[in-house]
Amino acid sequence: MSVSEKDFHISAPTTLRAGEVTFTVHNEGPERHEFIVAHVGANALPLRTDGLTIDEEAIQKDEVGELEPGEPGAVRQLTLKLAPGRYVFFCNMAGHYLGGMRHEVVVQ
Repeated sequence: MSVSEKDFHISAPTTLRAGEVTFTVHNEGPERHEFIVAHVGANALPLRTDGLTIDEEAIQKDEVGELEPGEPGAVRQLTLKLAPGRYVFFCNMAGHYLGGMRHEVVVQ
């Protein structure tokens, strides 16, 4: 499944089938970007005290996979097994999540 990241947006489908999924992540922006996948409930993701980034320690049990920051133009792959539920794809570099680098997906 193709995913594109750019300042400050993530493009991907909004629904997926449960099971094994390989994400091909294209960094189309001028900056480095992470790709983090978290299985979340109805609540918003918690921010750290800096107010700019997600508190990954607080959601550690809900993170199902991630790619370290990729350089502009990089294409990376991440294979995950996703259970049904609601997920958020996001970049947690300073200010990127708040700037709009997040995407909600429902896995059925």
